[in-house]
Amino acid sequence: MLKNTLLLSVLALSLTGCVGLNTVSMTQVPAKRDNIITTKAASWNLLGINFSNAFVDEAIDGLKSQCPTGKIEGVYTKHQTTGYVLMFKREVFVSAYCNEV
Repeated sequence: MLKNTLLLSVLALSLTGCVGLNTVSMTQVPAKRDNIITTKAASWNLLGINFSNAFVDEAIDGLKSQCPTGKIEGVYTKHQTTGYVLMFKREVFVSAYCNEV
């Protein structure tokens, strides 16, 4: 019985995570807000050791691909980190407005 309780406790702890909001930023919101675009990118790392921030470029490319001929304005970004037992997931969420020029 004790063995099952201990095993269940370890399993429950390994499936939980703690989310921390690192930064939020926003540029000036345009008057014309018809076409909203969103994207996100993520990176996993072990023990919180980061070797690259290149995953942020994926989010930028995602915005550019959704607005190839327009102007991207009113950019809202959110960077958060979710910590699991030995792993961390860094995520960037981006939303903006694509206005035709």
